[in-house]
Amino acid sequence: MGRLSGSLLTAVLAVTACKSTGNESKSEPASPSGAAAGTAPSDGQVTDITKVPVSMWSSAQRQSTASYYFLVGEYVTLKERDAKKSLQLFETAYSLDPNPFLGGKMLAAKAAAGDRPEAMLEARKMVLLYPRDAQLRFFYGEMLTQAGELTEAVTQLEKCVELDPHYEAAYLQLADLYQNMKQSAKAIVVAKELVKNAAGSVAGWSQLSRLYLVNGQVKNSLVPARRAWEMQSANPQLTQIYAISLQLNGKMKQAVRMYEQLYRLDPTDEELTSRMVELYRELGNLESAIQLLDEMIKQGGQSKPAVQMQKAILLWELKRNTEATQLLDELVRAYPESDRVHYLAGFSHERLQQFDQALVYYHGIAEGSPLYKDGQFRTLLILKEQKKKDEAYALAQKLRDLPQASWEVLGILADVFADTQHYAEALAVIEDGIKRFPDRYRLLFLKGVYQEKAGDRDGCIQTMRLVLKVDPDNSSAYNFLGYLYAEKGENLVEAEKLVQKSLALKPDDGFYLDSLGWVYFQKGELGKAAATLDKAARLEPKEGVIYEHLGDVRNAQGDKKAAHELYRKALGANLDDQDRSRIEAKAKVIASPSP
Repeated sequence: MGRLSGSLLTAVLAVTACKSTGNESKSEPASPSGAAAGTAPSDGQVTDITKVPVSMWSSAQRQSTASYYFLVGEYVTLKERDAKKSLQLFETAYSLDPNPFLGGKMLAAKAAAGDRPEAMLEARKMVLLYPRDAQLRFFYGEMLTQAGELTEAVTQLEKCVELDPHYEAAYLQLADLYQNMKQSAKAIVVAKELVKNAAGSVAGWSQLSRLYLVNGQVKNSLVPARRAWEMQSANPQLTQIYAISLQLNGKMKQAVRMYEQLYRLDPTDEELTSRMVELYRELGNLESAIQLLDEMIKQGGQSKPAVQMQKAILLWELKRNTEATQLLDELVRAYPESDRVHYLAGFSHERLQQFDQALVYYHGIAEGSPLYKDGQFRTLLILKEQKKKDEAYALAQKLRDLPQASWEVLGILADVFADTQHYAEALAVIEDGIKRFPDRYRLLFLKGVYQEKAGDRDGCIQTMRLVLKVDPDNSSAYNFLGYLYAEKGENLVEAEKLVQKSLALKPDDGFYLDSLGWVYFQKGELGKAAATLDKAARLEPKEGVIYEHLGDVRNAQGDKKAAHELYRKALGANLDDQDRSRIEAKAKVIASPSP
C-alpha cells in the first residue's frame, strides 16, 4: 500500500467499497455518500452520512464501510502522518463496526494526537469491554508504562501473554519492566517463557542473553546468545552480545572471531562501538571497553575525536585521570576549533586541580558555543576554589540570570555572593530558586544560612524550622539550628536535642560532633565537651574551628599551654578570614604573660 499514489489508492478503495456493500439499486446505493458510489474522499476526510440512517444498514454494509474508513485511516497514518485526521477516520470506523481491533487503532491515534489522558481513560474502559483481547491489553500496558504506572502495566502485560502465549512484544515489554523494577529473576522467567513458546524469536533469545549478562549469570548467557546469533549472524548487535558472552566465558579465540566479524562490517562504526562500550560499562568491565576503543583507533578511528573523547571519559571512571588529561591535551592540539574538546580538557585538568590550565581551556570556548555557559560556570567554581572573590563576584553577576540554570547552579551563584558578603544578592538568587524549584529543600536551607550571615537571626530560625517541617530528615538543619542556639548559650536543652537528632541521622559526622561539644561547653560540662571535640578533631583534622573550640575548653580547664597549642593548630587549618582574625586574637591574649 505504501507504494500506491494517493489517487490510485482512492480508486482502489472506492472500487472495493462498491463491490462489498451489496447494493440493491444501482441508482441509489444504501451506503455513505461518496463511499458506495465510488467517490471516496481523496484527502482522507470523513464524509457526511446523508443518504440512509446508519441504523438501517445491514451488518455487512457497516463492516464494509468501516473497512474503507480503516484503510484510509491507515494510509493517512503511514503517508501523511496526521494523527488527528487518522483519529477521525478510526473513530468513524469503530462507530460503524465496534471491535477491539478498531478500538485499539482509535486509541493509538488518540494517544498520538496528544490526548493521552483521554486515551488512557478509554483504554481502561475498552479493556473491560473486551477482556479477552490480548492486543488491547498490550496497548494499555504500554500506555501505563509510559505514564509510570508500572505495577498496573505488569498486570495488563501478564494478562496479555496469558491470553496469547505467542505475543512476542508483550513478553519483551514485560521482561524489561521487571528488570527496571529490580526484579531480575522474574524478568529472566518471562524471557525464558517467550523462547519456550516462540522458539524462533530472535528478540527473545537476545533479551534472555542480555538479562543473564547484566545480572551476572555469565555462563547462562552463552546458549541464548549463540541461538540469537545463529538466526541472524549478520546482525551487529547480536554479534556483539555473542562476542562479549564468549569473552566473559573465557572463550577468547571464538570471541576474537566475532569481533573481527564486527569490524569487517564497519571498522569505524562509532555507533556500534558506543553500544559495545555501554554494554561493557553495564557489566562493570571498563578495561575491556578501553581495549575495544584502542582497537577502533588502530582501525582508523584516530581521525574521529569522538572515539578518543569516549576513551577519556572511561579513563576518568577508572580513576586514570593523568592518562585522560594527556589524551585530551593531544586532542586540543589536533582539533583546536572543537569546543567540546576544550571543555573536556578543561574539566580533566580541573580534576587534577591544575586550575590555571583548566581556565585556559574554558576561556578557549567560543561565546556562541552551546558549551560556553557551561565553561563559564566551571570557571566560576575554579575562581571560588582559588578564593579570587572579586573575579568570582563579577562572573556570578554575569551568570545570575541564566534562564536554564539548574537549582545547583543557583545555589553556587548564591554561595559566591555570600562569600563576597553580598548577602542581599545571595538571598535574591535563592528566593528565585525557591520559586522555580519549590521541592528542592536545599535552597530553603541555604536561605536560612544566608539570613544568619546577613544578621537576620530571627529570620534564620524561622526558615530552619520551616525546613524541618517540610524535610524532617534534614540533618544539616537540625545541626545548624542547634549550633545557632549554642553559640549564644540559649535554649541549650533544645540545642542538645537538635544536634543529637542530626547525629542520629548521620552518625560520626565531625561537624555535628563539634556542635554537640560546643553545647556541652556552654552547659559547663567540660569533660564531655573535651571528649566530644577530641573525636570531632580526629574525624575532621583539617577544620580549624574545631581546634579553636577544643582550645577554649582547655583554657576553661586551666591548661593554657594546651589551649595555645590548639589555637596555633587552628590557624594552620582551614579557616574563613573572620574566624582567623578571632583565633589570632585569642592566641595572642593567651600567649601574653600574666600581670
